[in-house]
Amino acid sequence: MALIPENYESGKTVLKGVATGVTVNRGDMLVDNGSGYLTEASAGGGVDVRYVAAETVTTTADGQLVLCWETGGVKFLADTDAAWSITDVLTECDIATAATLDPDASADDVFYIESGVGTAETDTQVRGYFTRGVPNS
Repeated sequence: MALIPENYESGKTVLKGVATGVTVNRGDMLVDNGSGYLTEASAGGGVDVRYVAAETVTTTADGQLVLCWETGGVKFLADTDAAWSITDVLTECDIATAATLDPDASADDVFYIESGVGTAETDTQVRGYFTRGVPNS
């Protein structure tokens, strides 16, 4: 499932240009590639996630428009790469892959975990919102 918005979905949907040759899946986190286009987020990037893909597409040209959800002010239901624990709740975490968060890592602090979904130490989904990364990093 990756990441899915839980509020303001219709008002936060925009078309954004993505770099060529990128396979974007619905729910993948997208970041600036440094050349004016979006690309998939990756672990350790330390880059703010401002968009999540709202459709699945493989781009064939720089700037190809992809339907995206803006992340500002939107709460997301997000998949994690490992089971969340009680100590992960009310903390910030990092990206594991374009489609998952790492609830145990906090070097980049790109996502604030408001709550876990299901049972701690067993289930792999959390609710929360994107931050703007580590201040002064």
